[in-house]
Amino acid sequence: MTEEPTNEQMFEPIPMPKRNFEVVVENIRRQIYLGNLKPGQKLPNEVELGRQFNVGRSAIREALKVLELSGLLIVRRGYNGGTFVAPPDFEDASEVVTLTLRMGHTTVQQLIEAREVIEVRAAELAAERATDLEIADLEAITQRMEQNINVPARYIAADVDFHLAIAEMSRNNVFIFTLSAIRNLLTQDLNRLVSDRELCWLFISHHRQISEAIASHKVDEAGQTIRDHLQSIADRMQRFWVTRA
Repeated sequence: MTEEPTNEQMFEPIPMPKRNFEVVVENIRRQIYLGNLKPGQKLPNEVELGRQFNVGRSAIREALKVLELSGLLIVRRGYNGGTFVAPPDFEDASEVVTLTLRMGHTTVQQLIEAREVIEVRAAELAAERATDLEIADLEAITQRMEQNINVPARYIAADVDFHLAIAEMSRNNVFIFTLSAIRNLLTQDLNRLVSDRELCWLFISHHRQISEAIASHKVDEAGQTIRDHLQSIADRMQRFWVTRA
């Protein structure tokens, strides 16, 4: 008895060969993700890239355009122009993280706990590693808070900048990225508190104490002062939600 023919798929189809520009895109993207190509790094010109990949300039141009549109590369015109690896888009990351955490019903206490883990250690590292210029910048940010005590949006922006500056002084890229990614959450929470001018001045006082500890390279004190500051924020946020309940 003969077997009936079957239409069941028995073999995987042979994939179509990739076009040259697609191979270039994959290679450059992989080098960026692996960290071999770093933010701000300039790529070779089209002729050199064509030589290295052994493809024509049209394939290189098309690949660079794809990578530019995807946000991985930046093309600058004119003197000192060229194609550069794009910096991380913290603003986009912040939007995504804000939406994700809010949908997951992240509480104020959870946010404070996460900040304490990151920012206390960041302040300790900042006390060890900060340069005189960075310390001066930190003090300038606090002065900006003072100058904008009656302009809530600018006050809040300076407040958040202060905390991000400490993360940058820690030289820890994970701390920097994490705080940058939750920037919108920090702004939203502070926005609920800035109507209290006495509290705004208190936060400025806290920031001065943190700055002084970092400037004096007092590691333990830097960690403790920012821990106290974060706890003060948590206490005020809890009161805010109690009064709203």
